[in-house]
Amino acid sequence: MATNNRVSIVDDVIFRGINSIVGRQAEGTWIGTMSELNTALIRVLSRKQRTLLPGSPGALRVVINRVANRIRNRGIGVRFGRTTDHSRTRYVRFAQ
Repeated sequence: MATNNRVSIVDDVIFRGINSIVGRQAEGTWIGTMSELNTALIRVLSRKQRTLLPGSPGALRVVINRVANRIRNRGIGVRFGRTTDHSRTRYVRFAQ
């Protein structure tokens, strides 16, 4: 039971953080890697909320997958992709 509650709290923190990040963008679009998203979340979250952030980029991706429908219901598109260069870097794009 406590684990489900913690997961729900983490989901809410990430959801609110992404809403805040996208809302602060002039064009309503944010694109970056999971590591860059983690850095952006650190900037917009309180000190206590920062302690709830997932510990790795892969874990952050799992949380985003869980809250993707909630984000989309707010009118923010969520797209995952890879760059076309040799490195094939993974990225996420949020757009209103």
